[in-house]
Amino acid sequence: MGKNLKIVLIDDNKDLLFTLETFLQRNGFEVHTAEDGQSGMDLINKERPDVILLDIMMETLFSGFEVCKQVRSDDDMKDTPIIGISAMGDELDINYSQWPDYEYFRPDTFMEKPIDKQRLLQLIPEVIQKAQKRKRSPKWKKEMEKDWAQKASQKKMS
Repeated sequence: MGKNLKIVLIDDNKDLLFTLETFLQRNGFEVHTAEDGQSGMDLINKERPDVILLDIMMETLFSGFEVCKQVRSDDDMKDTPIIGISAMGDELDINYSQWPDYEYFRPDTFMEKPIDKQRLLQLIPEVIQKAQKRKRSPKWKKEMEKDWAQKASQKKMS
């Protein structure tokens, strides 16, 4: 699966970067890493990855939220699969999947730290396949799905 697939991995935890980069490279992926959102965004623009692994909350002002928003706002990159990762559940006892913010942060899927590496290997082809379907989807269907997501988000808030 990993052959010729390019991943940009953005996280401010150097140990996690090294561990995941090594693991993914051993599984055949080309991996580029960044320790903050701004350099991550520069890498995304330069490398045009097949998948982005993105830490949500980093110590810098330009966090994963901003990276995700920029990618989703760019017509050339908006369908790039994003796997959001965070230790919020472990550190803050907040499970992102229970409190998603689809208006501001729309990853294709989400993983809590510590990362289950085998599950990650399963998720990568899944998010790529979803993104390919999204790209081929007619514009009217995309608009309908966007409206549905907004209505669902509003319903959760009330």
